[in-house]
Amino acid sequence: MAVDPDYQGHGIAKQLMQKLCELADEAQQDIYLESTVAGLSLYKKAGFEVLGELSMLDGEYLLSSMLRKPKPLAA
Repeated sequence: MAVDPDYQGHGIAKQLMQKLCELADEAQQDIYLESTVAGLSLYKKAGFEVLGELSMLDGEYLLSSMLRKPKPLAA
């Protein structure tokens, strides 16, 4: 996910991520993604856990694979 720099800092990515997580929870589906360092904080706050990391270009670029399990449905 990326937000145009002119619109960053307004919570757009957070709102999109919240909606995506709501839909995944309703469907009881996992969400898998790969993140750069810039996105890690957003995804961790949304409940994603790092599965592994891949360092490329002699450590200049780090890619993290992440997974979020669905929250249980309310009874």
